[in-house]
Amino acid sequence: KLQFGECCQSSTSSGGACERAFDGRINQHYAAGSCTHTKAEKGFWQAYIRGSGFARVRFVLIYNRLDCCSDRLNSFSIFLDGQECESYSSRKSFSVKIFRCNKVGQMLVIKNRIKTPLTLCEVQIFGNYIPRNPYGGVCSRAIDNNDHQFYSHNSCSHTKNEKGWWQARTKSLSHIRTVRITNRIDCCSERLNNFVIMVDGHECASYKSNSFFSIRAFKCDRIGQVVTVRNRKTSPLTLCEVQVYGEEVKLPTPKNRLALVSCSQSSTATNGVCQRAFDGNTSPNWHLQSCTHTKSEFGWWQATLKERSLVKQVRIYNRLDCCSERLNDFSITVDGQECASFKSSGFFSVKTFQCNKVGQKLRINNRKRSPLTLCEVQVFGEKKKSAIKAGHFVGCFFESNHWPDFDSLASSSDDMTREKCNCLCLKRGTSVFALREGNQCRCGDNYGSNGEAERSDCRLPCAGDSDQMCGGRMVNAVFKVDKNHC
Repeated sequence: KLQFGECCQSSTSSGGACERAFDGRINQHYAAGSCTHTKAEKGFWQAYIRGSGFARVRFVLIYNRLDCCSDRLNSFSIFLDGQECESYSSRKSFSVKIFRCNKVGQMLVIKNRIKTPLTLCEVQIFGNYIPRNPYGGVCSRAIDNNDHQFYSHNSCSHTKNEKGWWQARTKSLSHIRTVRITNRIDCCSERLNNFVIMVDGHECASYKSNSFFSIRAFKCDRIGQVVTVRNRKTSPLTLCEVQVYGEEVKLPTPKNRLALVSCSQSSTATNGVCQRAFDGNTSPNWHLQSCTHTKSEFGWWQATLKERSLVKQVRIYNRLDCCSERLNDFSITVDGQECASFKSSGFFSVKTFQCNKVGQKLRINNRKRSPLTLCEVQVFGEKKKSAIKAGHFVGCFFESNHWPDFDSLASSSDDMTREKCNCLCLKRGTSVFALREGNQCRCGDNYGSNGEAERSDCRLPCAGDSDQMCGGRMVNAVFKVDKNHC
């Protein structure tokens, strides 16, 4: 029997923490406090197998809940490091069941395939630990809490003779203040004398010297999750221990999360469907089926809000198990209006972008040829009221030379006012009028096809009355024609 270490799950409901699934209690009644419980969702439960190496998992034993709701656990899959061991789908429920796995890895995942609470009263795994190869300097040796500085003690990582790198990920988004590196000293210490330390692709410290060190702490002061040590010369990169110090960063939660109801993307590769970006699973690990994936192209991902809204912020969760640097050159648009963009030689783990645009379709456009992968997209803002009162200000809207809403210029004068334009368009029989550039009056019946702007974009003073607003540069201030003011 193998032992679990840390665990997590997609959500926690009714106090059913993930640790209950390996607390040694096999009581199958929920009231006994021995079973996990997620919300009603296509959720997951995962746990790391305790130990510094890999394990071959031969069997997984699952205890189901019996006091009620046993039929909830009737469609799920079991994964080990992203490899599917076995799946279960049946109309019948089980009490205790053994599943064959016979896979090698460190992280076990049980993923629900239907939208119901996932409840596990006990999960037990059986197999054996795989002995570590003393000559195979695997990356995990640098974070195994064995800081012995002799390679023969199986405590140091080792790459080939190259300009190589080593990388690890913190459990959550963190403010990394210090990185402490323990060097090898039984031989070859001078190999580690020209390197950089990066957090989420951004350099935070470097070292270059003709001498070498035994143990050294480097100030970093960067926020992120992925820590990389990159060799700047051609030689084996050997790290006997890497320790990271700082504190977890709690992401502030903006008010009023907006619901996304449908999506599309330029293409779909390796089953990375667009819906994964708003399925509530923010895991940055591709193997947990939480991220989208397009082909290698100048691609895009698009989602529709439940209703027309003011989009204030957009939060994006990047992939971190590999390929994070792919998401480093893109723009965000709302109804075709660009509201934010990102371009960097590095990358990010989680980032919140200020948007402040009105519309219903959110789009992320890749500006380079590469797969577009999004592990979660969250949108925050407020619903936009659409009611229009007769004779009142309708809104502020962008104009286009190619697809204009108001292509008919009624007047352009140095004494333009709201009242003057209203009467000009009343004579033409249109339902609305638009003021633009401070002195232009335009008449029409349609507006908004090029997207809504902020009210502040319409604040050019009217040429005939500086207390009135007359639109902006290629922005229309639109009003409903009022028959009572002419």
